[in-house]
This record gives sequence, C-alpha cells and structure tokens, in this order.
Amino acid sequence: MTEEIFGPILPIITLDKIEDSICFINSRPRPLAIYVFTKNEALKRRMVSETSSGSLVFNDAVIQFAADNLPFGGVGESGFGKYHGKFSFDTFSHYKAVAKRSFLTDFWFRFPPWNNYKLLLLDCALNLDYFGLLLVILGLKRSRKGFNIN
Repeated sequence: MTEEIFGPILPIITLDKIEDSICFINSRPRPLAIYVFTKNEALKRRMVSETSSGSLVFNDAVIQFAADNLPFGGVGESGFGKYHGKFSFDTFSHYKAVAKRSFLTDFWFRFPPWNNYKLLLLDCALNLDYFGLLLVILGLKRSRKGFNIN
C-alpha cells in the first residue's frame, strides 16, 4: 500500500469498525477508486460526502472503468482529468473562445472618459431600452439611478 497498484491485485483492507474506513481513506493520498461493499445507506452517503477519490463504486469492482458514459480519472496524486468516450475527447480538446463584433455599429459612449450622459446612454443600451436611448439623445431623460460622475 505504499506504491500505486496496476494489475490484477485488489487490496482488501479490514477494519474493526466500518466507520473507521473514512478516517483510513482520508489519512492517505486520494485514491483513484474506492470500492465499498455495504448495504448501509448512511455509510454510503458519508463515503460520498466525506471522501475524495477519482471514482467511488458501491457493491462492485472496476465497473466504473467499463462504463464509457462515466468519466474515469483521478484526483491529486492519483491523476487528473476525465477519460472514456466523450470525456477523453473533451479532455484533449481546446475550446477556443471567439468573439465577433460588427463594424456597422459601435457605442462610442462605452469608452472612457465617462460622464453622466455617457453612463445613461450605456445603461439604456445594455438594457435594450431603445426608447430610453432616444429620450437620452434628445435630452428628455435624466438619470434616476444616481450616476454622479462629473
């Protein structure tokens, strides 16, 4: 139990009280998987909420690795990332953020220096208040929100 185990060996650790298993697990580096064999629903809830591992399996062994609709991966020293099926694709994919702006319109009032007039125009534009925008441009609307920049 001092080295990472890859192979057909599954260590079975017995404890005097089943509740001691949470302390035992938390006293070591986070495991790749925890296999818990119990019918005790309270213990299951505690294992989910009080331990950290790559995966947690109740009443079976290695089934999470065979299910390609579940992510497989570790936490901390046991690894990181999620693998299997679409999770592998997502792990090794880069999502590029792309922003596009038209040259047709530009709100000149979004750039500093700001004043009460520009802030009121910006407020109307961001709230899609086109009528309010027209009223501000015509000088018929004043700020009620307390913009106090001079």
